[in-house]
This record gives sequence, C-alpha cells and structure tokens, in this order.
Amino acid sequence: MNEVSSWYNNGAFLPREAQRPEGKLHAFLRENCRYFLQLSLGVGGLFAWCFTEAGGLGLNFALWSALWGCFVLQALKKLGIRRLRRDGGWYAAGALLGLSVFWTANGFIQFVSILGWCIVQCLWALNVFADIRDWHFGKAAGAVIRLALRSAGRLAEPFRHLVAVKKGGDRTAMHVLIGLLIALPLAWAVTALLSGADAVFRGMVRRVVNVQTLPDALRIGLKGLICALVTGTVFYAVMCAQTDAPEPQSQREPAKAPSAVAVTFTAVLAAIYLVFCAIQIGVLFSGSGALLPEGYTYAQYAREGFFQLLAVSGINVLLVIVSQRRFVSGPALKTLLCVISGCTYVMELSSAWRMALYVSVYGLTFLRMLVIWFLAVLAVILAGAVRTVFCPSFRLFRFSLAVCLAAWLAFAFARPDALAARYDLRRFGLSDSTLSEIRYDLSADALGELTPYLDRKDPAVERYMDGWLDSAIPQWYKKAGLRGFNCSLRRAAETAERYKEVYCHGD
Repeated sequence: MNEVSSWYNNGAFLPREAQRPEGKLHAFLRENCRYFLQLSLGVGGLFAWCFTEAGGLGLNFALWSALWGCFVLQALKKLGIRRLRRDGGWYAAGALLGLSVFWTANGFIQFVSILGWCIVQCLWALNVFADIRDWHFGKAAGAVIRLALRSAGRLAEPFRHLVAVKKGGDRTAMHVLIGLLIALPLAWAVTALLSGADAVFRGMVRRVVNVQTLPDALRIGLKGLICALVTGTVFYAVMCAQTDAPEPQSQREPAKAPSAVAVTFTAVLAAIYLVFCAIQIGVLFSGSGALLPEGYTYAQYAREGFFQLLAVSGINVLLVIVSQRRFVSGPALKTLLCVISGCTYVMELSSAWRMALYVSVYGLTFLRMLVIWFLAVLAVILAGAVRTVFCPSFRLFRFSLAVCLAAWLAFAFARPDALAARYDLRRFGLSDSTLSEIRYDLSADALGELTPYLDRKDPAVERYMDGWLDSAIPQWYKKAGLRGFNCSLRRAAETAERYKEVYCHGD
C-alpha cells in the first residue's frame, strides 16, 4: 500500500508544488518540450504510416522497429545520454526482432517477436539509467511493471507541457483542445454503456456513428490521427517517467528462510525423480518392454508423456532458481539441487526421445518443433541456474535474457513451418496428411516447400490447394502491399504462380 501511495504521490496527478523535487533531466525535457514534442509527433506519424489500414505485418514492422530505435537514440542524445556501447545492443536486438516479423508469416511467431520487442524496449529504457545486468528476475519484472504504471501516470504530461509552452496570452484554444482530448475516451465509455442499456439509443448511435459510411480518406485519416496521437503520447510519457523518477540501481536482497525447509521438500522431490529417472533408463532408453503394464506396448509407452515431462522440467528450473535465492545455502541444499538438476536433464532427454519417436511416426509440426526448442532453452537456462548455486555472483538474468533472445531469433529465422513441411514432404511425399497439414495447420511459410513438387499435376495437390494457391494467396499478397510485404508471403505467391501455370493453364 505504501509503494502504491508513493507512486501516486510522485506522479503527475498532484500539483507540482505538492510533489517531490523535479529531476534535472525532467526539467531539461520540460524546458525543451518543443523539441521532444516534435520528436514524439514524428514517432506517432511513423507508427500511423506503418500500420494504419496496412494489409499485414512485414516490412512495416521491420521499418518501425529500426526507426523507433533511431528516435530513441536521438532523444537520448538530446538529453545528453549517449553511450553507444550500452545502447547499441538493445537497438540491434529490437531491429532483429523486427526483421523476424518481416521474415516469416507465422502469426504466433510474429506475436511473440512483437511481444519480445516491447519487453526489449522497456528493458532498454530501464538500462539507460541503471545497469540491469546484475538484476535478478523479480527485480527486472517488477521494474517493467512499475515503468508501465509510472508512464500511465504521465500520459497527461505532454499536454501540460504543451500548454506551458505559451506563457501568457490567450490559451483558451489550447485548453479547449485538451478538454476535447479528455472528453473523447469518456464519451466513448459512456456511450458504450448507455448503448447497452437502451435499444433505441443504441440504434440511433449506430446510425449516427457509423465509421463505414465515412469517405475512405476521412476514415483512414481519423484512424491515422488517433494512432499518431496515442503513440506519440506514450513515447513522451515514457520519457517523462524515466527522466523524473528512474528505477534505482540498487535492489533489496530478500530475507532468506532456513535451509532446513528447502532441504526437506527438495529431498522428497529428489527421491521421486531418482525413481522416475531409473525407470526411464531401464525401460525407455534401453528399449525394453519387460516392465510395462499388461497390454501396453513399447510404442505406446514411448509416444506419450512428453508434455507432462516438459511441464515438470520447467517447474524444476524455477525450483532451482528460487531455492538458491530464497533459502540459506548449505552443502545439503546444494547437493540436492544438483541432484534435481541432473534428474531434470534426464527428464528433458526422455521428453526429447519420446518426441523424436512420435515425429518419426506422425511427422513434424510447428507445435512439436516449439516443444523441442523449449526443451533446448530450458536445458541451457538450467545450466546457468546450477552455476548460480556455486557462484552466486553469476548474472543469471542477463544470461537467460541473452539465451532466450538468441534462441528465439534462431527459431524465428529458421521458419519452423517451412522446416516441418520440408521434412514431411521428404518423408511421406504428397500424402493427404502432409497436404492437409500444409493447407490447414501451417502458415504461408510452408507453401514455398511445395514448389519442387508442382512440375506435374497431382490429384491430391489439386484437392487440397484448389482455391487456396490460385485465389486466396494471390489476393492476400496483393492486399499486403508494400507495407505488409513479407518474405514468406512473397515465396508463397511465387508458388501460387507456379501452381496456376501447371494446374490452371496446363494441358
């Protein structure tokens, strides 16, 4: 409660004289608000141009991520904060995540890359004023959340600075503009509630406020203006939050519980894991079915349980990290954590083994590749967690962040949908299951793998791809346009052209 009250009292809700002293950088930002407001409008205008009525994600996000970093560097330069060695890595990480969106058409990969880009930008903003390399996971997560809350508390500040630019004279027009900006979200919320309460009022609102009836130029212009104002306001609010009340460098060490507590529950878990790992070695890895329940085949046994093992492996990684941080360390606890880590590696190997056997029979899919990727990342992070047991000064957060970022970029740029389609086509050929997977379960990344198989007509290809390659994909590619240009979508369009040449115009 005290932290919330402190955050509230330090925010932009109270008059300036009732707040704590203004930071020097924030005062500089306020005094030079013309420059920073113009910079914010540039950010907003760029966002509006990239995404308003865009036909998809691709070149627009790659361009946005690169130019956003340029705007951030320019703002830091104006503030007198220019440390290229410290900021260059964050800029490169954001640009690479933007390129991954441009490289693939898989919606899940694009979503995670965009989410990762947002997290990287928050960490960059924090790293400008505090070296986050020594932070632990809880400190970093809490700092990101507090940055979002402090920025939300500053959303009105760009307008307050804008009013203060013109000292003296008639500022009625500016005050009216601010009042309108405040009224817009309130009017929207109240209208939505009243529309739900009365059918007659709802019908009138639908007739009066119908965006689809507006001319296209006006409708697009309004959307673009809203996007530009919201994005520019957020950019300025984050600058205000960080220049006036940046996250402190220091982090409070948590009070540690007695090691006997951790030794007790880790000993119980270690005993269970040792029995389970002995079964994996004696049954799964040896290929023996002698110990299996009656009516259970080795194939059935080997092809189940990988998701459960994946979940247990993730729990164990968190257990090792939390135990060595929240409990007093000792020889017994260190030994038990190492035993649990070793058993976790056996479980991950068991899960990977089961997945490999499953893939050999049923083929490769995006989800199965994602499971394998997650197992590999967990294994590397677990190695870092084990190191912290014996070397508490090891920067586990920095290590894990670098591992996750590098591993995700490798996964995204590999285009797993294309890899899955290539594997299944080589193993099973143009079977119904393979073509159904490509058509209904994989993204446009996979369509390019069909090109070598389109030299002659095949009934199965025509059955699954008719109406998709000759119609839907070309329309999608045309709708994407320049801003939504995507490498995978382009290759899919080339595959569609080849399909139409053979199937629609051939003999």
